[in-house]
Amino acid sequence: MARPKNSPEKIEKMRNDMMDAVIDLLDEVAPENVSIRMIADKIGVSHMVFYTYFKDRSEIMKALIERQSSRIERHFEGLMEKARREPVRNVLMTLLTDYTSTAAEHPKIFRMLWITDRAVKKGSINNFEHMEPLFDKLAELLSLGMEKGEFAQHDPRLAAVTVLSSINSPIILNICGKIPSGVTCDELLGEIKREILSYLAS
Repeated sequence: MARPKNSPEKIEKMRNDMMDAVIDLLDEVAPENVSIRMIADKIGVSHMVFYTYFKDRSEIMKALIERQSSRIERHFEGLMEKARREPVRNVLMTLLTDYTSTAAEHPKIFRMLWITDRAVKKGSINNFEHMEPLFDKLAELLSLGMEKGEFAQHDPRLAAVTVLSSINSPIILNICGKIPSGVTCDELLGEIKREILSYLAS
């Protein structure tokens, strides 16, 4: 891939502008329908300019997922500092509330990160490695809660997978339009958060 004759800062800015364009486009179309021409049009450049910064569509989708994963990881670093000073239980509930709010505001990004999709399959992402840091950081948070005596002893990694699986289930049901009648996603999330605390305490 030919690289632009720009400073590293300008290259990084253009790559980020293109990834931001993908995020904007995800409000309009499904991940698998985002095209290179649509990305270029969104930021006002020729579609050939795209190839100066990314090899192909798969590469930008992979880069976007990696960027989103890195942002989640950085967010966790701040939460760990907070959890050392405050009850881990409260930090966890704030985290889960923020997590579910973000998923509700950006369902297509959530889908791209969590649900197997052609947009992901076409990329060079190896299985689910892009989300491994999220499980690791959550395991670290839960382990701190166990050390502080707020949670019962569990395998931290298994507990992290259990918590994320539990909180993701209603979000996925909602995105897929499978929430049963008479039940709202918010009600289901509230019940699941209570169940998560019960599970961690037992």
